[in-house]
Amino acid sequence: MYEDILNLFKNTGIKISESAGEIYGTCKASEIIGNGAGGDKTKKIDKVAEDIVISEISNNYDDFCIISEEAGIKFFGKAGSNDCNKFFFVDPIDGSNNATRGIPLFATSLAFSTSRYIDDIKAGYVRNIFGEEYYAGRGKGAYKINNLDKSKPTKKILMNSDTDDIEFLGVEIASYGKNLYKISKIMQVAKHYRTVGSIALGLCYVASNALDAYLDLRPPRILDLTAAKLIIEEAGGVCFLGKENLKIDTKVKANLIAGNKNNVKKIKKILEI
Repeated sequence: MYEDILNLFKNTGIKISESAGEIYGTCKASEIIGNGAGGDKTKKIDKVAEDIVISEISNNYDDFCIISEEAGIKFFGKAGSNDCNKFFFVDPIDGSNNATRGIPLFATSLAFSTSRYIDDIKAGYVRNIFGEEYYAGRGKGAYKINNLDKSKPTKKILMNSDTDDIEFLGVEIASYGKNLYKISKIMQVAKHYRTVGSIALGLCYVASNALDAYLDLRPPRILDLTAAKLIIEEAGGVCFLGKENLKIDTKVKANLIAGNKNNVKKIKKILEI
């Protein structure tokens, strides 16, 4: 069942890459066309991607719920709030500010769950719009597909390392550096820092050991990390949110610490969590 869903996600990701790529970095991409359910302004590139997701899922399933950063919570077919067992968590473009500025680091994040709770997610998929794909099925491991060579993409099993060092730290900083003092405690134990601008991609970089840990205390919306959380966990890492089994909607937020077990424990100790 989850293989079918992951194949659907992969096909959807390809179509989004093609359509988003056409307007990426243009004035059209950043055109404001409304307000998203998550509270941010909806840009044209977000809506283009979301329309593709809804169309692809609707063509393959009858009774389901989509929870998306732009459209909000929507039930389809005979599904309702009390009798639905197919939920799709969608962030059409994670990193839309990068996309509209012409920075090629933004992704589509898609997850499938049997309930609205984050611990019930069964399949997760993240696609760097101009690059690689990451995906996981619960109990089936996490994988990366490198698409740099279009004629011969390569597939790799992801296994998070058990290092005790934080050489490369991914960190997201609040507007105007409002949380800089707090996160500076962690930055002092890291050698290098990377602000990715896409939570989904940043977490996938942890799963693939490109980053040793990832920290976001703004805090971020959990809808942004539903797919990547499963990918990290299936790779053997930890995605700590400070709260147990959160219920997904468009506005729930939680502080995020991700990495291997040793590094997450180290960061929590420094932050006295």
